[in-house]
Amino acid sequence: MVAGLTPYSFDPAKLDGLVENDEQHVQVSCNGSLSDFESVTLKIVSADSDVAVVSSGNITLCHCEPLAGRNVSQFVIKGHFLGRTVINVETVNATQLAHSDHTAPLTVVNDSLPVVDYHVSIVRKERFIDHLFLALVSLMVICANVGMGCKIDLVVVKEVLRKPIAPAIGFSCQYLIMPLVCVLLLEFIACL
Repeated sequence: MVAGLTPYSFDPAKLDGLVENDEQHVQVSCNGSLSDFESVTLKIVSADSDVAVVSSGNITLCHCEPLAGRNVSQFVIKGHFLGRTVINVETVNATQLAHSDHTAPLTVVNDSLPVVDYHVSIVRKERFIDHLFLALVSLMVICANVGMGCKIDLVVVKEVLRKPIAPAIGFSCQYLIMPLVCVLLLEFIACL
């Protein structure tokens, strides 16, 4: 197998936006890197069964036969709860080709094939109450901003503009120094 090449490909490549309690069929196919095998059995497991499950349970077995042309199998993902999870696709066993006509194919558990992750995100179905909530929050923010604008005293604004050193220091601390310190701190933590 070629290093860096995943042994399986998926259609769709990842599952973004699956609605809660809906199901989606996903096709898994064996890539050319598995051409040494006659058949491959996959174990497909959800990393978090509270978010999404595979088919009717947590574990599903799929079969791929790269040489027979039937290298596409499928499984069903059902979304349960809002969130993200990973579906682990692991090779349980692989049947190697016989090197001569007189020997039988050899079934082996192939630990050299990596576990492939399939990313899934579950979203909620949009309801009328969600749109109503967003409209009410937007209206409240507009009212609060207008209220603060009405409270501003122009005499105080003119006084601040005459001596802009304090607002300039506050602005530079908020938008220059603080983000720079945060980035440096994150880089320092990443190096540990």
